[in-house]
Amino acid sequence: MTDRLLDLDPTQLAHYRGYFADFFHGDFCPGMGTEDILDTLAASDAKGDWLDLGAGPCTLFWSIALSDIRSIHSSDASPEALAVLRDVVEGEELPRAFEQVLERHGRDVGHLARMRSRMAGYHVFDAMRAWPDSFAEQRFDLITEFGLFGLSPTTDGYLACFERLSGHLRAGGKAIGADWIRSEPYIASAGHDNTYLTEELVAAAVGAAGLRLTSSRLCPIAGDELYDALIVWSAESPT
Repeated sequence: MTDRLLDLDPTQLAHYRGYFADFFHGDFCPGMGTEDILDTLAASDAKGDWLDLGAGPCTLFWSIALSDIRSIHSSDASPEALAVLRDVVEGEELPRAFEQVLERHGRDVGHLARMRSRMAGYHVFDAMRAWPDSFAEQRFDLITEFGLFGLSPTTDGYLACFERLSGHLRAGGKAIGADWIRSEPYIASAGHDNTYLTEELVAAAVGAAGLRLTSSRLCPIAGDELYDALIVWSAESPT
């Protein structure tokens, strides 16, 4: 994403601004798996250069749980999502959920300011397809995906996402992800069934990509209309 040169769809821009307001301006909501992702990030001891795939407007929120990050790159198929993220990063706002998660992880606003200063790039591409040529030689110490790979229409597509990711990890690099498993009503209304997601599939995807699985957890979600559970996983590249 070259600064501000891309044309943005006002409807999509409003959508992502609304999403950010709905999920971050109010109180942090436990029980949806978010805390499991944050805890996995915090326990990873990830350092160096970080690429967040399918980032939406959320990368700065996830950064609260990380330390020793040298640079942050965010990618998404939607330039509007990245535009909202850029505004969040370049602003000084402290949303209520951010404030509560900073406290939860023993961090202060100075930590958030440091993470804001380490944002190094916004990249418009779909990580569920072939990555752009500009990334051919790029490698990262940490790559994350939260809610992206589970949008794959098939198990083969899911496996392929891990193959592409693994080629961009440095030796000893870490990958952390999570995918939400849709409820039957959501599947019926949205037309995408991802109940193929299992911990066994995650382990197979990690292994087929030449990575080592370091953790995997199925987290049930109660009382939500859209999702029944999510799987949070972490892996690393051989040294």
